[in-house]
Amino acid sequence: MAIFKYEAADKQGKVVAGKRDAESAKEIVDFLHEKDLIVITIEESFDFKNLFSLQVGGVPYKERVFLIKQLTFMLEAGLPILQSLEVLVDQAKYPSLKEKLKKVYLDVKGGLPLATSFAKQDVIFDEIQISLIQSAEKSGNLIEVMQQISIDIEKKQKLKNKVKNALIYPTIIVLTAIVVMMILVIYMVPAVVDLYADLGAADQIPLVTRILVAISNFFTSPVGIIITVLVLLGLVLGYRVAHASEGGRRVIDKAYLKMPILGVLLNNVQVVEMTRMLAMLLKSGIPIIDAMYSTAGGLSNIHYSNAMIYSAEKVSKGSSIALSLAKTDVIPNIVIKMIATGEDTGSLDKILSDLSEFYENEVNEMTANLTSMIEPIMLLIVGVMVAFLAVAVYFPIYNIAQII
Repeated sequence: MAIFKYEAADKQGKVVAGKRDAESAKEIVDFLHEKDLIVITIEESFDFKNLFSLQVGGVPYKERVFLIKQLTFMLEAGLPILQSLEVLVDQAKYPSLKEKLKKVYLDVKGGLPLATSFAKQDVIFDEIQISLIQSAEKSGNLIEVMQQISIDIEKKQKLKNKVKNALIYPTIIVLTAIVVMMILVIYMVPAVVDLYADLGAADQIPLVTRILVAISNFFTSPVGIIITVLVLLGLVLGYRVAHASEGGRRVIDKAYLKMPILGVLLNNVQVVEMTRMLAMLLKSGIPIIDAMYSTAGGLSNIHYSNAMIYSAEKVSKGSSIALSLAKTDVIPNIVIKMIATGEDTGSLDKILSDLSEFYENEVNEMTANLTSMIEPIMLLIVGVMVAFLAVAVYFPIYNIAQII
């Protein structure tokens, strides 16, 4: 649960502002729409109580995937919903998860719909999946929708794993180079300095070596260690504070999308998620505006999320999806053109599914070739580091011959 600040206008143009607790921005949008208000801005307020939150009771993504697939399998096998939920409760690994699933079971047993029961506890299913289950319960095709959710969450997990695995090699190379540098700076450079001191030529140490000596002395001193730890903590907490605010998150998410090479990959991942979620919702019979708001809530990058919210507001006033998305300057042109084609031909859900598959293939190809694309940059960075160390460590050694 988070606190959201909002501004909205009524039909006479009077601006209303306030704060409200909600699970997501979409919940605030729904609340304002129920009051016939037009959304102007919605911004999540940062709560310092959550600053050190480690989400100990959260459900790991792999556990969510397992439970969703297990529930789908049991429903496919013909087990009643209550019996299926009992099995989930018994097999839940985490105490907080088990407790929430018990409450879901009791709510369903008491007559509440499955979607409402899961939404109350904010467990396993996300906002998009809750919307799909809610629609499926009304139309009577719960098993088919659960199969769809199971396939989707498995695809999402594979996509995340591919991106993570693609980044492992470059990360290891950079970390190894940093560790080697630290060892040389802490142990080898002081040895060179001691050698010069023994020869009575401490004042003849090259400038680059003296710089490394100063760095070594700083990081090996108690004060230096404390300052380093405080700076690292400050950076982590500063990032969390910035990312929790609307303005800070805009800057950070924009920086992610503008990164060399990785920015293209992250953009493609967002397009995959956006098109896949929107296609799923439309195929399940959810109205287009509701589907767009739900999709916005499921996107991790605020610029893509805001683009969907903006487009949903424009569509509710009679604009086309493609035209409204084109004004956001976020969505790729090819996606906008394909969506326009889908609107014209009445096959938007099919077009969105095709787009999702196309961009997923792009992501797969990029992750497979990411190492070769990043390799020149890594070689340049590591080469500069090695050259700097070579000059700082070995040049003074060669210089000793002249001193002697």
